Amino acid sequence: MKQFIFMKERSISASRAILLFAFISIIWVLVSDYFFMQASETNIKFYYYQQTFKGLVFVALTAAFIYFILRKNNKTFKNESDALAFENMELETILTESYLGISRFDSEGRFLHANTSFCNIIGYAPEEIRGQHYSLIIKPEDNVELSYWDMLLKQGKLNKMKNLIGITSKTEQKLICNATINEIQHPSGKRTYILSLEDITAKIEEDKKLQENLIRYSILSTSSREGLWDWNILTGQLYYNANLKQLLQYPDSELEKGFEWWKANIHPDDKAAVLKKLEEALQPGDTSTVTNEYRFICGDGNTKIISDCFSIMRDSETRAFRIIVSMQDVTEQHTLQKELEEKEIMYRRQLARTVLDTQENERKKLAEELHDNVNQLLGVVKLYIEHSISNDNIREGLLKKSNEYIDKVIEELRNLSKNLAPPLLAELGLEHSLCSLAETIAPVQDVNITVEMKDFNEECLTDSHKLMLYRIVQEQLNNIIKHSEAENVMVKISKTGNKVLLNISDDGKGADLTAESPVGLGLRNIRNRIELYDGKVDTITSPGKGFELKVQFEV
Repeated sequence: MKQFIFMKERSISASRAILLFAFISIIWVLVSDYFFMQASETNIKFYYYQQTFKGLVFVALTAAFIYFILRKNNKTFKNESDALAFENMELETILTESYLGISRFDSEGRFLHANTSFCNIIGYAPEEIRGQHYSLIIKPEDNVELSYWDMLLKQGKLNKMKNLIGITSKTEQKLICNATINEIQHPSGKRTYILSLEDITAKIEEDKKLQENLIRYSILSTSSREGLWDWNILTGQLYYNANLKQLLQYPDSELEKGFEWWKANIHPDDKAAVLKKLEEALQPGDTSTVTNEYRFICGDGNTKIISDCFSIMRDSETRAFRIIVSMQDVTEQHTLQKELEEKEIMYRRQLARTVLDTQENERKKLAEELHDNVNQLLGVVKLYIEHSISNDNIREGLLKKSNEYIDKVIEELRNLSKNLAPPLLAELGLEHSLCSLAETIAPVQDVNITVEMKDFNEECLTDSHKLMLYRIVQEQLNNIIKHSEAENVMVKISKTGNKVLLNISDDGKGADLTAESPVGLGLRNIRNRIELYDGKVDTITSPGKGFELKVQFEV
């Protein structure tokens, strides 16, 4: 039915109209002549009247036929014109809304029309581009084949072309576009060309960044020691990197099992806690990461301590649909941590033992001082007083000597008190306290002690820093007096940046620093003091070449 209507509404061509008219005319002539001959066999005059009537009827039929043909063709032409106008409107809408830039240019390369997208790409308005040559936007420096395209255009051979071309916009921005050129030839022989542009500059940049990210990810994945696996919970699709195979020593056939493989090889003692934590995290919610540390059984039978991180991706309903897992072997770190803890325990024990030894040495030294000096002097005083009681003749002399010995006892006790009690560093200052210490030692021990702090501002030190430096100098001077036989000692304190430097040097006989030597024990006390402030101790010495102690710490 539709085909019939379509055929009925078609226009009648000239050849068909002539054939149809000839056919009807012949039928009319033959039929009318036959009937008229039968009706007028005896009356010739009536026959001529009949011929005249036939001619008039024929003319009327001809006019009616022509009217019918013209009316039908006019209606058909109107319908086709309306359909063409509608299709043209549709095409204009498509061209306007299309994301492709579409333009038309003539055989000389001058633009005739451009849609909105084309103008948006090149930055020119339609009236600016109309009549302009395509070299306005397609520059030779950006397109090495432009001269070849020009030649094809001039020769009328630019039938169809698809290529990447460089476009220069109105703002001189360089764009990369997919371009398609199609030739359209009018029946008159006139050629026009349709140029379609798709701006892929941003896409190329995105692809370039994506490629760079993929290369970066590949390098990081290869250079990192972490094993990575990516598991799609919904599809079961799994990806893992080469590090995972090296880390856990499993073949592809095992690793491809993904989650089931991982779950099966967690150490039995750790499995329940790890799986429970992960199961809770996978429930709908906002948990995005889960970290665990557990023992894992490797393919070679060894057990490693693994630290992992599960990154959970969720859909709009907060349900987990993908997991990305990183696994890192921390067995060595745990071993080192355990060794460090053991060494720290040993160090604390050694430090406690050193403190106790130092206290015992101090007590022993105090006992020796009291026994060798104070106790003997008091014994002599007691003897003199006893003799003065029984001998009146020498009483005055004995009491006078007893008074002198009591003064010596008081002086000895005062010196002991100075050595035991911390000095008044806050009131006197570090430099004054060290100079006072040197002045106290020098006359008794026949050694020249020089304290140099002329370029040092001790305001940068706390009271605890000052006391620590004082005790280190006191300890080292004690070592020098006991063991070095030095004549000259230099104590120098300076500051470089945020580091305080203490240097104590002497011209004595030097030392062989073995664990059993007394000097080595004294240095251990100094190291224990400076380590409390994260400082360092260095020594320069050898037998017969003096001794130099270098201490530094940050403030």
